[in-house]
Amino acid sequence: MNSADSHPLPACCSDQTTSEPVQQMAASDTFQLEQYKALFRVVARIRETLDLDTIFQTAATEVRQLLKADRVGVFRFHPDSGWNAGEFVSEAVLPTFSSALAAKVEDHCFGERYANDYQQGRVQAVSDIHAAQLQDCHVEVLARFQIRANLVVPLLQGTHLWGLLCIHQCCAPREWQPEEIEFAGQIADQLAVALQQAELLIWTQQQSQELSQTLKQLQQSQSQLVQSEKLSGLGQLLAGIAHEINNPVNFICGNLSHANQYAQQLIELVTIYRQEHRSLSPKLQERLAEAELDFIVEDFPKLLSSMQMGGDRIRQLVLSLRNFSRSDTSEMLPTDLHEGIDSTLLLLHHRLAPRSDARGIHVVCEYGDLSLVECHTNQINQVFMNLIGNAIDALDEQLMAAEPSSTEPPAYRPQITIRTMQIPDPQGGNPRAVICISDNGAGIPLAVQEKLFEPFFTTKPIGQGTGLGLSISRDIVVKHGGELQCYSQPGEGTEFWIELPVKQLNIKLGSATGGEGTSNDRTFPLRASAASQQ
Repeated sequence: MNSADSHPLPACCSDQTTSEPVQQMAASDTFQLEQYKALFRVVARIRETLDLDTIFQTAATEVRQLLKADRVGVFRFHPDSGWNAGEFVSEAVLPTFSSALAAKVEDHCFGERYANDYQQGRVQAVSDIHAAQLQDCHVEVLARFQIRANLVVPLLQGTHLWGLLCIHQCCAPREWQPEEIEFAGQIADQLAVALQQAELLIWTQQQSQELSQTLKQLQQSQSQLVQSEKLSGLGQLLAGIAHEINNPVNFICGNLSHANQYAQQLIELVTIYRQEHRSLSPKLQERLAEAELDFIVEDFPKLLSSMQMGGDRIRQLVLSLRNFSRSDTSEMLPTDLHEGIDSTLLLLHHRLAPRSDARGIHVVCEYGDLSLVECHTNQINQVFMNLIGNAIDALDEQLMAAEPSSTEPPAYRPQITIRTMQIPDPQGGNPRAVICISDNGAGIPLAVQEKLFEPFFTTKPIGQGTGLGLSISRDIVVKHGGELQCYSQPGEGTEFWIELPVKQLNIKLGSATGGEGTSNDRTFPLRASAASQQ
């Protein structure tokens, strides 16, 4: 072959033949690179946050920008709809098309016709909804959102079909390319990971809350058990002390009447003797002067009377100890609440009386007509002890804060007012006994009132309170079918309001329901008169 027969190819033809594959490869590489970048940003967002709304919005934006789609949305099925209803929870859409977020989607043929396929991981790529032989009901739903072509990938939470990743082309039909479908599937896989993590987070939080609640209940039960054991032990101790004191006191008080009688007889004899024998020997007259017989005659009856009063006082204390430490049986017994209040006040008398460093606390008891109330006496007495003790604590703090003038009498006079009344049942059935314990202290701040009945909450220094007094009191009242309320305004004192049913009709300990809490709205019929005296 000579050189004349050899014709090299024109340069232009060679460039055109090789440039098309190169351009296609370059475009594919560029798309793949952008795909990796978008996927990386979605994964990074998942690692940064567990907030699903943020993750969904990032994914929708990245997919719409990369695929140049008109709308990309994350659709969630309503849990109880059978996959026939749901809503878009996130969306990225061009401004020229309407948003799908505000619309509720109901497709009654989806659950029966398509849900199972998506549950198996099927991806639906429709280039034209009007040429894809879709069911009419489904086409109507798609047409509502101006959709011409769509790419739908299932979002699975484990094996459960949670929702769909929907990619819409609204302006015209579109042929979805394999790499686009693959990219959408990769994004859906990452969203599935986010769903799993969110579910795990919710489960972990629930478990943590349940464990915290269980721990709190165990701590409360343990502390209440300790308090109950202490109270039981104290009750046994008080009962033993009362018994040991009662015997000698009865002996003393019983003999005081005889001693008084003997003393009167001796005084009469001495008086008669002095009248009959006016001339006494000097030695006897000297001895009578030393003994101050006239003073003895006058003072000895007073001495015996004081001893009788002291004995009666000891008897009252013994009775109060017995009442306060009365062991409860499983059966609630009719109880005189006034007797329980009096016993509590007697036991707290040392805290109410004036001291060298503080004025005494005045107690006003205004008792109404109360029927005997069926209750566990020991427990209700514990409530009285806690509430009155708290009132004394509040007044002691107020007394310490007050600075009385040295020249003027103190303006602040601490007072505890205890009122009782019986209110009828509106339905004419079981009446309720009301006990109102109020003080004229500084009151309780609103922030403290909100936590007042929480176990272990206390405003007292460490070692001076367990934070269980009001919590236990509330539980006792509630278990009796009653209510324990607190009303307080800073600067106006505090009032605790107890309501107890007179009869325990079908109420068993531990199964009754009741109410508790703090209130600034409730009307307290006894509070107005308490405030007027404060």
